[in-house]
Amino acid sequence: MEAMLAFAVFAVVAAIPITAILTAHQRKMVELLHRQGLAGSEPDSVARLAHEVAELRQLMTQQAIVLDDLSSMHRRLLDRASAEDSVRQRLGG
Repeated sequence: MEAMLAFAVFAVVAAIPITAILTAHQRKMVELLHRQGLAGSEPDSVARLAHEVAELRQLMTQQAIVLDDLSSMHRRLLDRASAEDSVRQRLGG
């Protein structure tokens, strides 16, 4: 029983400095990351994403215009074919 108590005291005494060392190390790493600007890189990525979104919007606008042009061309071709069929019917052919 005394050996268990001695071991428990030793474990607590050894755990306190190890915890302090790990905490200090973590604090230094966070400070280092902030100094290097890694924590500040988020605005750059947000700016990149905003630029990509703007490019995608521009592409969508261009595609919408192309689709509208194709639709108009299709309607004109259908109207022309209908007119030609109407002329053929009137001519009896």
